[in-house]
Amino acid sequence: MLAQKVEEALNDINKLHITVLEHAAEISPLIKGRSLGPDVDNKENSTQKRSDKKENVWISTNKSKTPTKQSPASKTTQNHTTDTLDFNSLQNLDVNTVNSSILLREAEEARKRTIRQQVLDMHEKHLTIMQECLKPIEEQCKEEKRKWLEKKRQSDSQIIARAEQQSELDLKEHQRQLETLRLQTQRQLQVISFQGIAQYQSKFRSKYEAIVNLLMSIDKSVLMSCNEYNNKLKELIQMFEQLINKIKSGTCGGEELKTADNLCKSLAALEVGILEALKQEKEKQENIAKEEQQKAQRANEQQLQQQQQAAAQQHQQQQQQPPLPQEPPAQQAPAPPAQQQNVTPQTEATPQQQQQQNVPETKSSDETDKTTNISSQHVSQERLEFYTKINTFYLEKVERVKALQSDESMKKYRFDCQKSINIPVNAISAVSPQHIQDKFDKLYSFVSAQPPLGRDYCILLMAKKFVGQGETTISSNPQAAFPVASVIVSLWKCMPEFGQLFLAYCFKECPFLVPYFIPQKKDQSPEEYSKVLGFRTVDGQPEKQEMYLKRQAGIARLYAAVMVTNGRKQDSSPHPYGIENAWRWLTNMMDIAPLPFLSATLIMEILQIVGSDMWSNYGRQFVKLLMYIQQHYFAKLSDGDTGGPKARLELLLNNFLRDGQIQKPAGMLPLGFW
Repeated sequence: MLAQKVEEALNDINKLHITVLEHAAEISPLIKGRSLGPDVDNKENSTQKRSDKKENVWISTNKSKTPTKQSPASKTTQNHTTDTLDFNSLQNLDVNTVNSSILLREAEEARKRTIRQQVLDMHEKHLTIMQECLKPIEEQCKEEKRKWLEKKRQSDSQIIARAEQQSELDLKEHQRQLETLRLQTQRQLQVISFQGIAQYQSKFRSKYEAIVNLLMSIDKSVLMSCNEYNNKLKELIQMFEQLINKIKSGTCGGEELKTADNLCKSLAALEVGILEALKQEKEKQENIAKEEQQKAQRANEQQLQQQQQAAAQQHQQQQQQPPLPQEPPAQQAPAPPAQQQNVTPQTEATPQQQQQQNVPETKSSDETDKTTNISSQHVSQERLEFYTKINTFYLEKVERVKALQSDESMKKYRFDCQKSINIPVNAISAVSPQHIQDKFDKLYSFVSAQPPLGRDYCILLMAKKFVGQGETTISSNPQAAFPVASVIVSLWKCMPEFGQLFLAYCFKECPFLVPYFIPQKKDQSPEEYSKVLGFRTVDGQPEKQEMYLKRQAGIARLYAAVMVTNGRKQDSSPHPYGIENAWRWLTNMMDIAPLPFLSATLIMEILQIVGSDMWSNYGRQFVKLLMYIQQHYFAKLSDGDTGGPKARLELLLNNFLRDGQIQKPAGMLPLGFW
């Protein structure tokens, strides 16, 4: 654009030169001699002067020819002037020369005006071009100046930001040093406090274990107020856990030490109270026993006196009457077949069976009416202690997670935990070893990553969910019990508390797996008794017997599958709940009153799953146990169970004893499957 404008300016200059040359050509005939050169100015001036003189003369001559009225004085003056002119010079004047001079002058004036105008136009155009040329340069200068100012502003901002950042870093460093110093001081104080708390915690734990062992060793028939002591013990445990949580949050000082000391003293006082109550109760029982013994002794003495009196009277009558002929003594009647058969299983039973058959089969009516005393319904003291330990551990965990369950702010956390546990558990199947391994890894990694309280909550959820699988999936598909049981065993080995909670939920949903049985009270309605047995409410009514049996059978299948299923092949630890528990359960079931329709169902379901392994492990003893069930236990079932469960169990036992073997259950995982 700029080059184009410069080119246009040059063209204008060329046109001006051409115009000047054209004018020079027009007047060249009228010019004599040179009109250019440095020495022409003087000549032109002199020529111009002469021309001016001639012109003035010509004008004055013409004026003189013009008629005018003149005064006499002017006439005199004019005449005098005219007389003084050189007449010869006027003769030499040429009209053409004068005309040429006039034309030349006019042409020169026109040329000058044209040149001036062209010069002015060209100057204006040059100014315009220069302005247009300078405008981008000015804009560029302005842009560079703006960029420079912007860059300077950014540079200043960066310098200010760096200065502020450095000041902030210095301030943070100073605060960090102060915080470090504060934390060091706090840690030193906490270490001192922790040492004191650790001593109190150790003292509290040892005292707690002593009280638990004491409560477990107490016969509930001797001390009936254990529930009160259990509640006090749980309250103290909860208070101590709250204290520990408070200390973990960073609050540990003299007040906490004082609280720990008071809790230890309260626990010691509770132990003293239990011992004192036990002592008083024992003394009371001993006094009652002595009184009963004295009453019995007095009754025996009275009976002996009556017998002596009767003998004396009989002797007197015999002396008064003649002697009668004596008959030969009668032979002793043989023992009933039932009594003879009862001897065989008991004399040849395994040591486990002998240890657990300690409770007599016959129970008085007073003992039968005691439905709230669960201990009187257990088969053996060993099993009672095992169940009490499991149930106590379960109640402690439930009490511990109550704070998390009641916290509204943890609602989303609880939902996420349920989702993370339910999805893998619902998806467990024997599709492939990798599938089961994936579900185990998800469950174990999720639970292990939780904080202590969240871990307890998740383990409770997981145990309950697995038992729920028995009620739903396994009750409809028995083969699904084995992959689920395999994951349970693997988790049990890695987390022993999970196994205890799994058993607690099994016993809670199906009490006959303990086993213990609570008979119906005389004044208890069928609906109330159904709730005691574990019937659920559906639309305000107890669920149907078929649904109840289906749920109980599913739990029993899962419970039995756990005892005969192995976990991961990489776990070298022994099975946490082996086949010996199946033997213990069967022998205990023989010594409690059967519940119609339920006892036969549970025995059949468990025998179908564990029968093959029990036959391999116990051999002849297991066969004798089956024969004892067939010959004697069926007599108990016949009193109140005449339906399908008993018939199916009887057919199953007949097939076992006829074939001389029990096949492995369908769907059982092979050894080292995953």
